[in-house]
Amino acid sequence: MEKVKNQGFTLIELLIVIGIIAILAAAVIVAINPGKQFEQARNATRWSHMNSIVNAVYSYAITEGGSFPDCDDAADVDSLNDEDSDPRDVSNCYIDLVEGGFAHELPRDPQIGIEGGNTGYMIELVEGTRIRVYPHESVGDNVQDLEVIQ
Repeated sequence: MEKVKNQGFTLIELLIVIGIIAILAAAVIVAINPGKQFEQARNATRWSHMNSIVNAVYSYAITEGGSFPDCDDAADVDSLNDEDSDPRDVSNCYIDLVEGGFAHELPRDPQIGIEGGNTGYMIELVEGTRIRVYPHESVGDNVQDLEVIQ
């Protein structure tokens, strides 16, 4: 009778291969850096949202003869048209922009989502004729360089 030779891998060989695959997978994850990829995707979304807001504001201004939306809330009585007006959340512009038909809806910051009462974007008048839109400082990503001024 012939002896049958066992074919296959030993436990040690399998553990070594699994260890090598784990090390390579860890290196790939570090190289890809998914946290940074998600941050860049959220910032791209923010750029799009801020451009949409600015376009809606300028559409409003063109229709209203050069007057910008008031963007008033109960706590702040000065208009966005005032040169010394403070920055305010874009959600205060809902009546002028959305109900006025200049925007379908006000975009929300990707980290805030549908929760909360604000949009995560601030708006202010700059130099009397330009609008500045930027993310609120509390959104969490590296957003200090994100702003749209037109």
